[in-house]
Amino acid sequence: MALPKILLVDDVDFFLEIQKGFLKQTPATVLTAKNGREALRSAASHSPDVIFMDVQMPFMDGLGCLKELKADPGLRDIPVIMVFTPSKEFDADDCLAAGAAGVLHKPVDRNAFLRLGHQYLFDIDRRERRIPCQALVTLQWQGRELHCRSEDISSHGAYLHCREEIPINDRVKVTMVLPGAIGRIITCRARIAWLNQGFPRPRLKLPQGFGVEFKEVPRDTARQLQEFVEEYGKACPRGAGTAKR
Repeated sequence: MALPKILLVDDVDFFLEIQKGFLKQTPATVLTAKNGREALRSAASHSPDVIFMDVQMPFMDGLGCLKELKADPGLRDIPVIMVFTPSKEFDADDCLAAGAAGVLHKPVDRNAFLRLGHQYLFDIDRRERRIPCQALVTLQWQGRELHCRSEDISSHGAYLHCREEIPINDRVKVTMVLPGAIGRIITCRARIAWLNQGFPRPRLKLPQGFGVEFKEVPRDTARQLQEFVEEYGKACPRGAGTAKR
């Protein structure tokens, strides 16, 4: 199963190594490039899922590369996060106007880097364990009630087997009956984080559905989730339920 790809672009090895360090816990193939020209070639060859790119580089700077990417029909949908030191020559508005999905200032803060990257690649910095869990799930979405089941679960998200196509980033209300405990029902808001639908599906080993990221989780619900994952995780071989998404 192919891993997602992340392209890091910077002409300074020090900054590349820092960003690679941020991604140590991310199940992904990390690619690097030293300037805009190399980045264009790498993007065309590997179709990365997200790009973190410096602005100030030799041969072709980041803004020039970004404009080339957005002008190419085959590459324009790749999210590009621009990384730079603020100056009088350009600012965040210049990057966003050129099509950047987001901006980060140097020196890059690890949490900001991961938080922004997480919006476009759900697996970034996934340290927690997922466990197999087939639970009955009800979703409230746009006034409709949908019934599905979970395939796995963690303290912060789950994969749901569902035939309904819900757009990525849409919000849903999740009600889940956790197995093994009478009356253990959890309810919280969630975000559709990634899709596994269409033909062929991106992850054929999983049934049709999508991953959700839990949001606005009440404290008591968060405690129940954590206890459930810890309790049932003891019965699962280490590594079970950790399919890379």
